[in-house]
Amino acid sequence: MDIVYSSNALLNIHPVTTVNGNICYEIRTSDGPVRYMFTPQSTTFIATKHDDVIHIFNLKQDRVFPDEFKEYIKQIRGTINDFFEDSISIGESISLWRNINDNSHNFAIIRQCSECQGKPLIDLSNAKRIVDQLNTAIQPTCPGFHLHIDYITSFPADSVVSLYSDIPLNSYFQPQIVLCLFTGNDCVSSITINVTRTEITIDSQTNELYEGRKFNTLLRAIAIIISKILNERAKLFVSIATNAISALLMIKRFNAVLRDGDISSKTVPPEKLNQVVNDHIRQHAIMETCVELNEANIANATTVFHETIPRMNCGPLKGGKKKYTRKVIKKSKKSKKSKKSQCFRIAHDLQL
Repeated sequence: MDIVYSSNALLNIHPVTTVNGNICYEIRTSDGPVRYMFTPQSTTFIATKHDDVIHIFNLKQDRVFPDEFKEYIKQIRGTINDFFEDSISIGESISLWRNINDNSHNFAIIRQCSECQGKPLIDLSNAKRIVDQLNTAIQPTCPGFHLHIDYITSFPADSVVSLYSDIPLNSYFQPQIVLCLFTGNDCVSSITINVTRTEITIDSQTNELYEGRKFNTLLRAIAIIISKILNERAKLFVSIATNAISALLMIKRFNAVLRDGDISSKTVPPEKLNQVVNDHIRQHAIMETCVELNEANIANATTVFHETIPRMNCGPLKGGKKKYTRKVIKKSKKSKKSKKSQCFRIAHDLQL
């Protein structure tokens, strides 16, 4: 396979924003789908496949390729070709991708993504309009905070966003819809929204310095309120919890029920609900709850939103702002994703 040094104009490569210190680039061919990738700011050169040719680009200085860099590419030419072979297995692809990208030349090979080709993005204009209205409602209580919803690839430049899943680097990926509560340029609490044919599924993450302030409750209420706007055919709002607090929040405040089970605020006495939910998560590691997206539950979410505002703690951090390091319990996170993959594989395949 040929390797050529190309101008960024070939794929109209250009930066669109910076999130969590990584630059998002948009890549668009004249007749192909729009693609997105995040790379570390240190990345200068990238390689990707287009029309059965491997193209190398300089993201910082278009068409500038020093002789020393070209000599390096000549040395690893065979490995680059192996990576872009159609017959390569997923395991081999990941291994080569990691090995090639571990270099001192600020060079990254970009992983392909079959799920990111031709998948249309949802128009968020109506959802943004509703979120703007809700944002007005929180301003008297929380003037230092504001709501924001968009694809992560369109977030404000230099945003710092607390996300459940890390943004993939050096790989084409499908942009995710993220609902955020910002203070300044920091999204301190987020809901990542996945829209399928008949369901809305979420993942949530709150900066640990802002936990216990009712931010997550507020965002879940908003996500339910706008669910039908994102997809009028959606029937269920789904949350997969790895802890009892999140599961109980969905059951007690949003009328959620256990998928394929009989745990709900109507089937379990209030004095036993906490224990039942804790026992379920202890046994299964996760708890998948669903809210039926009917008029009553959407109206209830609106009520929860307005009731939550005066309960929110929007004051400054005690002792000033500190560096935030997100803690991830890998075992629980893996279990959650595995379960989600099993539950929504059919709907996901239909969407692609």
